[in-house]
Amino acid sequence: MPYYLNSNQAKPKREALYSDLDPSMGMHPKTKDLLVLEDTAAVRRSIQNLLSTAYGERLFHPDIGASIRILLFEPIDAITTFEMRDRILDTLRKYEPRIGTLFVDVVASPDTNSYDVSIEFGLRVSGEKTKFRTVLERIR
Repeated sequence: MPYYLNSNQAKPKREALYSDLDPSMGMHPKTKDLLVLEDTAAVRRSIQNLLSTAYGERLFHPDIGASIRILLFEPIDAITTFEMRDRILDTLRKYEPRIGTLFVDVVASPDTNSYDVSIEFGLRVSGEKTKFRTVLERIR
C-alpha cells in the first residue's frame, strides 16, 4: 500500500550516517540536548581537527595528526607545498576511514605567507561528494 504525505505532515527524517558532537557544545533550543554534527559536517570537522593536530598532541595516540604547523615556518616553495599536500593526503587516508574518494590541492601564496588548501572528498557509504577549503597561515 502506498504511503502518501500530506503537505501538513512532517516529512520523515532520514537517519544520519555519521554523527559527532558540535565543538561549540551548544544546546538544542527545544530538546536541550547537545548539538550534533551529521554526515558531511561531521567529516568536515574531523578533517579540520586532523589538520590542526601535530604529532604527539593526542595522549595515547602520538602518531595522529599532520604536523602542518611546522611547515608554515618553512620557505614557501614547491617542495614545502608538495610536502604539505603529501602530509594531508597521508593523514586523511590513514585516520579518516569515512572518506572514499579524495583529492587535495595546495596552492602557495608567498605574498600573504599562506597556503590555500582545497580538499574534495566523497563519503564511503553514501558516495556524497563535498569540498572543504581552508587557508593555512602562520600566527606569531
